[in-house]
Amino acid sequence: MKTYIVVLMLAIIAGQSANCQPVKPTAAVKSAFNTKFPTATNVKWGMENSKEYEAEFKLNNNPVSANFGLDGHWVETESTIPLAELPSAVPAAIKAKYPGASITRAEKTEQPGNKVIYEVGLKVDGKKKSMELNPDGTSAH
Repeated sequence: MKTYIVVLMLAIIAGQSANCQPVKPTAAVKSAFNTKFPTATNVKWGMENSKEYEAEFKLNNNPVSANFGLDGHWVETESTIPLAELPSAVPAAIKAKYPGASITRAEKTEQPGNKVIYEVGLKVDGKKKSMELNPDGTSAH
């Protein structure tokens, strides 16, 4: 029984170690990333899903993540932004829908075609909520 437990524990540890292995992007992905973010630092690669690489990195000391397709095409960039950088229509739309809500975090997602979406974390009546809004304050979905 002790041997079985030891073998099981070793198998679990080995499996977890395999999941922690860094992912090496293809040359096309790495080239596209370096072209788009030449000043990025502390870059760590992973897989967002089976069709996208995800780079997590620092840009001007701010945490950022960017996704690229397997062929190197840029999919999107997400970054945390100060609440003061939200377009005025975004907090106005939140206050109209949830009077008394407080905004706790803001993220900016940029996509091809100059598309921008703001994901905002809220606290409404003590409960956490999240909204995705366009720069004009309309729902992103």
